[in-house]
Amino acid sequence: MIKFLHCADLHLDSPFKGLSSLPEGMLKRLFESAFLSFNRLVDIAIQEEVDFVIIAGDLYDSGQRSLKAQSFLKNCFAKLESHHIEVYIVHGNHDPLDGQWVSLEWPKNVHFFQGRSIQTFCYEKEGKRVACLHGFSYETSAVTDNRTIHFPEKQDELYHIGILHGQADRYSGHSRYAPFLLSELLKKGYDYWALGHIHKKMDINDDPPIRYSGNIQGRHSGETGEKGGYIVTLNGNQATSVFHATSDIEWHEAMIECDAAENLQEVITLCEKIKDTYRHPHKGIFLTIRLTGPTPLYEELLDGVFLEDLEEILREENAEISFVHTVSLKNDVRPAIQDELTIKESQFFLDIMNVLQDDRELETALSELKTHRTARKFLSLDEEDWEDVKKQAEQLLLSELYKG
Repeated sequence: MIKFLHCADLHLDSPFKGLSSLPEGMLKRLFESAFLSFNRLVDIAIQEEVDFVIIAGDLYDSGQRSLKAQSFLKNCFAKLESHHIEVYIVHGNHDPLDGQWVSLEWPKNVHFFQGRSIQTFCYEKEGKRVACLHGFSYETSAVTDNRTIHFPEKQDELYHIGILHGQADRYSGHSRYAPFLLSELLKKGYDYWALGHIHKKMDINDDPPIRYSGNIQGRHSGETGEKGGYIVTLNGNQATSVFHATSDIEWHEAMIECDAAENLQEVITLCEKIKDTYRHPHKGIFLTIRLTGPTPLYEELLDGVFLEDLEEILREENAEISFVHTVSLKNDVRPAIQDELTIKESQFFLDIMNVLQDDRELETALSELKTHRTARKFLSLDEEDWEDVKKQAEQLLLSELYKG
């Protein structure tokens, strides 16, 4: 039997872009949150008496890793060494081997996988070899070839674990680094695959477990929910896993249906009530509230001043252990159903929506912005962001046609 911690995507030194408007205390706490989350994982690994720790890439947010982040990890690994816990690490696209950093002397329990070729480390327990761990580090920030073919197949009774920082073929939420097919991983016959790169905990296969542990701390509103790592036990042909949530701050999104609200005071009350449901005694919560549904208050909710004022009163300035800070209030309400149907059936609305759904038209519209030095910084949006932009455009068009 072996027991280990699987985590990934620490992203220490993350700059948390676009959040400079947060209250100073919350911003400072956010900058320290990934460090605190990993420290908690180390404590859990010691408490659970694991044999080793696996970190599946992106320990740092960039190749220029800070001395602070490196010293922090060195201290964490030394703490693990004092409890006879080994550490196995691959570097990912954010912290490739060709990055710049101060060279430190790491504790003897730390094993870094090298780049280009697949490397194998063997783990011994009580003087007996019991497991083999296979993986590779990114030598540069853009490893786009499929390297799973080079992982050796299991041909003995030892436990075999694959460590891979890359993207499953069916998943389109991140850049296509080290892409792979599920079928290719299954062919290797391994007992467990520890995946990194996707910032959402996700099992892509149950038996054997092939799993993304997700990142250890949400960095923006698109990375919602609990973050942390898995304690995994392999015992013969049996694999059991327990997820431990360790993030200090969580991001969440709340939907509020406004169809039954008869006045703006009721909307305010609904927001205040749903905000209280997210309060956690030991965590900070960054909350996005989204107003949805057809409502007779549609015209009143088009008032940007009211929404700005509501967003302001829903915010909290206190950065103590427990807070719920509303980072954004999004207005997705629609006119009463009959009014909306009338507008959406108009030829003008249909023509504009066809343009919105045409990626070529979108590229043409954005071409001048992409040449602007300042504007292009804000155009590096992922697929989910673009869908949100299109949705907002539809809402804006609907509101303008509603007002006539």
